[in-house]
Amino acid sequence: MLLAPCLIWIALQNGAPMEWTLEEARDRWTPMVRPVQHVGMPGYPFQVGVMWDGALVFGPLEFLSLGVMQREMEPLGDHRMHVSVGFGEPMRLLDRKGTGNSRLRRGLLDGRYPIPWVESRDGDLVYREEVFAHFLGRAPGRNETAKPDDVLVAQVRFSAANGGSTDAVARLWLHFGDMSSVRLGYKASQGAALAPALPIRFDPPFGLLGEKVRFVLPRPDHGEVQEREAGLLRWEVPLKPGETADFRLAIPYGLLDKPEAQRLLKEDPQRRRDEVVRYWRHMQSGAGEILTPDPFVNDYLSAVVGQMAQQVAFRRASDVWMYKTSPNHYEGYWPCNAAKALPTFDYRGLGDLNRRVLQGFLDHQTADVGGLARSAMGQGEALAGEGYEAIHGFLGNFGEWTANPLLLSHGLGMWALAQHYRITRDDKWLHGGQHPPLQAMVDAFDWVVKQRRRTMREVDGERVPYWGLLPAASAHDWLAGNTIFNDAFCIYGMAEVVRLLRETGHPRAEEMRAELADYRKCLRDRYAEASARARRVPLPDGTSIPYVPRMVQELDWAKIDWTYTGYGPLRAGAWGALDPYDPLVTWALTFVEAGMPKGEGPYFNAPAQNPDIADRNFADISDPVADRHYLLRHWVEYETMWPVGAPLFLARDDLPRFFEWLFHNLAVVVHRDWRVGVESLDGVPSCAPGDSERWQAIRAMFVNEREGYDGGEQSLWLLQAIPRCWLRPGMKLGVTRMGTTFGGQVDISAEMAEEGNWLSVHVSLRGLKVKPKEIVLRLRSGDGRPLRFAELAGKPLPVRADDTVLLPTALSGEYKVTGRF
Repeated sequence: MLLAPCLIWIALQNGAPMEWTLEEARDRWTPMVRPVQHVGMPGYPFQVGVMWDGALVFGPLEFLSLGVMQREMEPLGDHRMHVSVGFGEPMRLLDRKGTGNSRLRRGLLDGRYPIPWVESRDGDLVYREEVFAHFLGRAPGRNETAKPDDVLVAQVRFSAANGGSTDAVARLWLHFGDMSSVRLGYKASQGAALAPALPIRFDPPFGLLGEKVRFVLPRPDHGEVQEREAGLLRWEVPLKPGETADFRLAIPYGLLDKPEAQRLLKEDPQRRRDEVVRYWRHMQSGAGEILTPDPFVNDYLSAVVGQMAQQVAFRRASDVWMYKTSPNHYEGYWPCNAAKALPTFDYRGLGDLNRRVLQGFLDHQTADVGGLARSAMGQGEALAGEGYEAIHGFLGNFGEWTANPLLLSHGLGMWALAQHYRITRDDKWLHGGQHPPLQAMVDAFDWVVKQRRRTMREVDGERVPYWGLLPAASAHDWLAGNTIFNDAFCIYGMAEVVRLLRETGHPRAEEMRAELADYRKCLRDRYAEASARARRVPLPDGTSIPYVPRMVQELDWAKIDWTYTGYGPLRAGAWGALDPYDPLVTWALTFVEAGMPKGEGPYFNAPAQNPDIADRNFADISDPVADRHYLLRHWVEYETMWPVGAPLFLARDDLPRFFEWLFHNLAVVVHRDWRVGVESLDGVPSCAPGDSERWQAIRAMFVNEREGYDGGEQSLWLLQAIPRCWLRPGMKLGVTRMGTTFGGQVDISAEMAEEGNWLSVHVSLRGLKVKPKEIVLRLRSGDGRPLRFAELAGKPLPVRADDTVLLPTALSGEYKVTGRF
C-alpha cells in the first residue's frame, strides 16, 4: 500500500474517525524473518549473537583490519566461531537461511530480558535452547559494569522433550565452524551449508583448540555426547512419552587456559542465571518505566534498556568507553549514533552508564577533524571549499576507532552533554574533572562559530551559495558537501547548549544565543534561496511546489538518492534548526508524501535484489511501471535507525501522521519475538541506537519538552500524543519516575472510565529545577469525541480547541485532573 493517501480512516459508530492501530499496521507488512539477539553484559566489549535458528556467533565480523580492533581482540586468542545447531539422524538444519519456518519459535525470557530462547519442533520432539551471559566467577553488581579482567561466558541450556505417545530418541548436533557462512552486515544471512569446521578436539568436558579451552560441556545427566568428527558433536538421549532431558554448554568469549576453565566447570549455571535475571529485572524496573495497554509495546519498551546496556562497551586496549552502533558488525565507532541514544539512560535513572560514554567525548575533544572534509567516509578526495581550521573543540574524532568523522557527531556530542546535565542537574559533573563538560560545550560551540566565518565570503562580488554555513564536509557514507543535515545538527546541539547556559546564568549566554539566531537565519535564508533556484516538484493534480534540497548545490529532485528524507530539510524541522511549521519543511513533507512521477527520481532497487525477505514491503512504492513512486511507506523509511517521522510530527503536533508512523514502524522495524530493531529490513541486527530513538519517541507521547528552538524556554507537554486505541473504556496508562530536561521526575497515571466518558489523570512533579514556560495536558477520548469539560481538584479548567488544558506551572506538585467528552 502506498504512502498516499497518508491517512486511512475507519468510521466508528458515532461517525468519528478511527486512527491506526498496531494490528491494522501489521496487516500491511511482511514481517522480518531473520532476527538476531545479542547477549552480553554492560561494559564488556563483545556480545554473542544468537541467530534465528539458535546458531551462535562469536565475532566481531567486520572492521578486523582496524589496528585498534586487532589489539582489542588479541587477548581473546583465535576465538571467532559459528556454532550451528542441528537435529535428527542424519543431521538437519532447520531454517538455516531464515524463511520464517513455522516449526521455529523464539522469545525473550518474560518477553523483555536479554535472555533469548529458541524452540524447534521435529515431529513429536521439541528442542529448546536458552542463552544468557555472565562474568566468570562472579555475580553482576546492581550498578556495575565489566571489570578489566572479566571473562564473559555464554551459558547455553539445551533440552529435548518427547511430546508423543511412544518412545523416541532425541539427537541434537553441534557444529563448531569458522565465520565464512555468516553475514551480519547490511543483510543478515547464513550460508545453506555448514562452514568449514574448526580443528576443535573434544576431550570431555573440554573442547580444545590446541592446548586452549574453547568450550566446556559437562557430562549430561541423561544421554551421551559423542564427537563424530573434528568440530562436530552429537547428543543422543532416549526419551519416554512426556519425558524431558537437558544438557548445558558454556562458551567463554575467548580461549582459556585449563586452570581457568576448571573454574568455569565449577560454575552453578542455575545460580548464575538467577543472578543475571535479578540484574536485568532491577535495571528494567527502575525509573522511567512506561505503561501502555498493549503488552507487546510494554515488553518492547522495557527490553530496550537491556538491548542498550549491552552495547555500552569498554575498549580495554584503548582505554575508552563507547556506545556501539551494532554488535559483531559495526564495531567501528559512530559517535553520533551513541550521542542520540544516550539520554535514554538518564531518563531511566541509569546516568552512570551514560556518563562513562560521555567521558569519551570529553577525553577526545580535539583540533584534529580527520577526514571530515573528504568524500567516501573521510577516505576519499578532498572536498572543494574552505576546509577546516585546526581549532580545539571538535567532538567527532575518536582516532582509529572513528568509522566516519561527521559534523553530525559534533552537533550531537554537544546535545548529549547538555542533555545529561539538564536531566541530572549534577553541578559537580558540569564543572569537574580534567576536561570540565561545561568548558567542552563552550569550546564546541565556539568551534562552529569560527568555522562558519570561513564561508562568509564572496566570489566575483556575490556571496557563495552557502554563506554563513559550515564548510563542505562528509554527511554519510557517500553524501558529502554543504548539506542542510550537517548544519541542522550543529544548530540542534548549539540550541541545547544555549539553553543550559541561560538556565545556569552563564555570562556568555545571551551572546551565544545571538550567534545561534544568526546561524538559524543563515540556514533558513540559504535554503530558501536554493529552493528558489531549484526545479519545482510536479504534484499529481498538475500543480507544483518548490523543491527544498539537501545541499544548496543540489537543485534537481530527480537526481537525489533514497536517503533524501534522513538527510534533508525534514530533519531540520524535526529538531528546530528550521521552525517545524516553516514552509520549507511543509514543502519537503508534501514532496515526500506526493512522490515522484513515473520515470523520474530515485528508484529503490533493494526489493528486486532481495525478493524473499522483508524488502518486498518496499517494492510497490518504487515500482517503475507505477504512475508515481515514493521514498517512504506509511512514513516508514527503509533505513529505520533514525526515524524522521516521530520528532517531526510531534513538533508539528500532527497526531494522525504520528500515529501512522508509530504503528507502522513498530509493525515492521521491530522483530516481534526478540523485541529488537534493525537498521534496514532483515539487515544489520540489533541497532541499539535506533531502539533508543524509538523509545524516546514513545516517551515523548507521554512527556515531551517542546519548543525553545532558539535556545529559549520550553513547555512541558503531558499526554500529547496518546492514540485512541489506548484510551478505550477501562484502559490504564502512564509513566513512573520519568526524568525530564527540567530536572526532577514526573509520574503520570491515566485511566479511562468504564463507560468511556471520563478520563482521570494524576500527575506528580517532583524536584524540577527549572519551571517550564507552561505545562500542557492533553485529554483525548477513545472514540473521537472532543473534550467538553475539565476540572483540576474540583475547579473547572478552560478547555482549548486541541483537547488541551493548562496546568499551573511549578517545580513540584500534584495535579488531579478529570476530563469529560
